[in-house]
Amino acid sequence: MQQHSKLDIVDEKYQRTLVYGIICLITGEMYVGSTHQTLDTRVALHIQLRNCSAWQILQRGNYKAYVIQHWPCNTKREVLSLEGGWQKAYRTSFPDHFVNKKIEGFFSKESPENAKAYDLQYNNEHREERRQKATKRYEENADTERARSLQYYHTHKDERNNYNKKYIKQPWTCLWCEKTMNRGSKYNHKKRCKSKPSE
Repeated sequence: MQQHSKLDIVDEKYQRTLVYGIICLITGEMYVGSTHQTLDTRVALHIQLRNCSAWQILQRGNYKAYVIQHWPCNTKREVLSLEGGWQKAYRTSFPDHFVNKKIEGFFSKESPENAKAYDLQYNNEHREERRQKATKRYEENADTERARSLQYYHTHKDERNNYNKKYIKQPWTCLWCEKTMNRGSKYNHKKRCKSKPSE
C-alpha cells in the first residue's frame, strides 16, 4: 500500500496497542486514550506531563485505570481510528462524564470535509449544553461583572467627560462647503449644509 503520510508508516510497536480508560472514583468523570506502552507507564506519563484532559481526573488521586481493549495495529492511523471509535462510544454513553476534548481518528489535513462534518455534528449535539454552561457562568459572575463595570464607570467618569469636552472643541472642516467649526456642531451642520450633494 502506498504510504501517504507518517500516519501510514508500519511500525511493530503498534502491535502492542491497547485502548484504556481512566475513571474518577469521586466525580465519575471518564477519559479514554490509547498507547503501545504498559498502562502504568502511560498513566505515569499523564501525571508527569499534566498536559491533557486526563489530568483533571488524576490530580484528585482517587481514580482507576483499566484496559478497554487490546488490539494489534499496524500504523498510527489504525491506532487513532480505534481510539476514536471507543471515544465516540463513551461520549455517547456517558455525555455528562466524558472529559476528552478531542475525538481521535479525524485527519483534517487529509480530509477537511470529514473534519468539517464532524465539527458541525459536534456543535449541533452540544449547542444546548454550551448555552446552559454559558448562562450558568454568566449568572454566577453577573454581580461581580456589574460591580466591576460600575466601579470602572465611576473611576473614569471625570476622565471620560474631560476627553469628550476636548473632543467636541476640536476643529472640523466640512468637505462640502469647507467651513470650519467645532466637532460638536458636525452632526447638525451635515444635515443642514447647503453645499451637501443631492442623494
